[in-house]
Amino acid sequence: MKNECPILCRTEEDMSEHPQTIQIFLASGDPQGIRTAAITTRIVKVIEIPRVRLESFLAMPEAGFVGVYVLFGENEQTSAPMAYVGQTGNLGTRLKQHNEKKDFWNRAVVALSLTQSLTLTHAYCLEWLSITRAAKAQRFELDNGTIGTKPHAPPAMEAECREIFETFDILLTTLGYPLFDPLIRARVVQSPVITSHDTYNPVASEDVEQEFYCRASGVNGRARYTEEGLVVLAGSYGRTEVSEAFLKNGYYQKRQDLIDQGVLKVEGSRVIYTRDTLYKSPSSSAAYLLGRSANGWSEWKNSVGVSLGEAMGRYGATEESVVE
Repeated sequence: MKNECPILCRTEEDMSEHPQTIQIFLASGDPQGIRTAAITTRIVKVIEIPRVRLESFLAMPEAGFVGVYVLFGENEQTSAPMAYVGQTGNLGTRLKQHNEKKDFWNRAVVALSLTQSLTLTHAYCLEWLSITRAAKAQRFELDNGTIGTKPHAPPAMEAECREIFETFDILLTTLGYPLFDPLIRARVVQSPVITSHDTYNPVASEDVEQEFYCRASGVNGRARYTEEGLVVLAGSYGRTEVSEAFLKNGYYQKRQDLIDQGVLKVEGSRVIYTRDTLYKSPSSSAAYLLGRSANGWSEWKNSVGVSLGEAMGRYGATEESVVE
């Protein structure tokens, strides 16, 4: 199938965007099976491989290619999303080794050149770029021990690797793995505004996403509402003291899980976010800060006191708190 929706084309320095055509091929016709993705004007292709379909990939000619790969799964103790980035001169051989020795992963995504023009030097450079950007984005817990040192490559090859990495980034995100994509980034967005006629009008804005606040006694939360949901910013803090309803509804254990994962830390009477954290619904984030049940659409307000629900055009929003 072909995806012709506008895709963000971005680099670390220049968050530009322009339309791209991406082709996604279902090798067996099963959308949960092996999938390949490529931008039609580029020579880089990625292949997503469920662990259970590894033998099918090993029978493909691409299994013998040089490339970079990512294993995806979750931490068995905390359930946090987890990834491992690697490079190899033979993708099939390396994945077979990981199938025998690494437990956490359930899917692998490999990137390779359709013209087989990638060398091991390319692969080392792409591995370093991938680990560096993944560590910076903090989307996944990395199973890699260290980032390592930047490999030496001629300027022309380094420029080529950065272009290849850009394609890898776009294709990974398209397949549902935003490994390198920061939760908060400056870019052109469609920002909702409220007019005098109470209608919802998306307008172009060159600013970052609008900032919202959740404030009360002992609580100071800052967040931005993005295309993916509400991102609570690092440094936001709430109360360690909680209500009876908070305990009964299971919020306490959910918040404790975030503490165990290192997303939150306890300092005296405060619970503090150590990194930017995404919530699909704004209510859980407000509840974790306030220590009680909360409707995030009304608790989060912008700098002039307009609630998130009003700013997003959700008039009279009545959503209950949601445990994530």
